[in-house]
Amino acid sequence: MQIILTTPTVPDTLTFAKELQSALETGLVPVLLVKKAQHGLSEYKKLIEIATPVAQACDCAVILDNEPQLVGPMKADGVQISSGHSDVLEALNTLKPDYIVGAANINSRHHAMLCGEAGVDYISFGDFTNTPDEEATAFSNWWAELFETPCAVFDPITQISEIKSGGWEFQGLGENAWRAPESVSQALKNLNIRQQKGLR
Repeated sequence: MQIILTTPTVPDTLTFAKELQSALETGLVPVLLVKKAQHGLSEYKKLIEIATPVAQACDCAVILDNEPQLVGPMKADGVQISSGHSDVLEALNTLKPDYIVGAANINSRHHAMLCGEAGVDYISFGDFTNTPDEEATAFSNWWAELFETPCAVFDPITQISEIKSGGWEFQGLGENAWRAPESVSQALKNLNIRQQKGLR
């Protein structure tokens, strides 16, 4: 299982770049999602400008949060759309095949299959800013078992030591990694060790 690391909601501008580099140098994070949260557009662009060169130097793809029009100008690698199927289709039409397009906030099998057929690069059931409920987890296992399009399960809240793995290909983390007492890089390493041992 690979990790999608979501940027902190309120990153410390003095330490963020250094902490991000430390996290990505573990080699455990192939995708960084730059979360927009409550940032205004100007503030969000500054966050992208800080994160992108650090991530790409570590061979980590930079994915933007519902801002497909910024992907090219900000030299990002793609976008995650959680604002509805029509926005997913628009992003696919605009960005494919040169960029990554993921679809999040999917709440039904039908919606997932529509996104898969449309050509998204990955899907994610449920709210990517919260702990997944039982339905989202069940949908994710169902999807991973039957379809080739990768599935991501985001859980940015549960303590790293309590994260449960499943059949999905990507595990999304967030504040639970950045606020881990042992440092974000060590938290990622600890999770990787647990997953390799097959712990649930």
